[in-house]
Amino acid sequence: MTTVSETVEIRAPAETVFAHVDDIRNVGWHMTERSSMAMMGSRLRLELLSDQPTGLGAIYRYSGTMLGLTIDFSESVTRYIPPREKVWRTIGEPRLLIIASDEMCLIVEPLSASSSRLTISIAYELPRPWFWRIVGLLLARPYSRWCLRRMVQDGRRAVEPPAMVTA
Repeated sequence: MTTVSETVEIRAPAETVFAHVDDIRNVGWHMTERSSMAMMGSRLRLELLSDQPTGLGAIYRYSGTMLGLTIDFSESVTRYIPPREKVWRTIGEPRLLIIASDEMCLIVEPLSASSSRLTISIAYELPRPWFWRIVGLLLARPYSRWCLRRMVQDGRRAVEPPAMVTA
């Protein structure tokens, strides 16, 4: 598996940061709420499949199309230690394009009473079919980095006081 991560320091308590990034709608909105070049102008639909929206065993499903190709995958939370760590991974038979499956991890470390460090990482496997494997070799790392950058930057903007947010 290949692992990529992004880290950002946030001027907000760890509990506040975790509460925000624990909500899958906040960390996945770069795929569901806005059209972007990296998503090729597409958006995915997010469904919460479990009774609880978060916590151990919570299940999410993303579905839609990108460039006319079906994307459909579900994820389940496999480790949950609030307000510090959350791990979730693809389950079942994901229909993805440039990766075959993945495991996401977010870690919130308190730096002081009013600041923390957020790290989000993805460990992924490349697709097996030769064409998609080549595409994955070329695009999976930069696409993963783009997604992670969006997640940590969006998290910082959401919880840090506006005057303190810098590029």
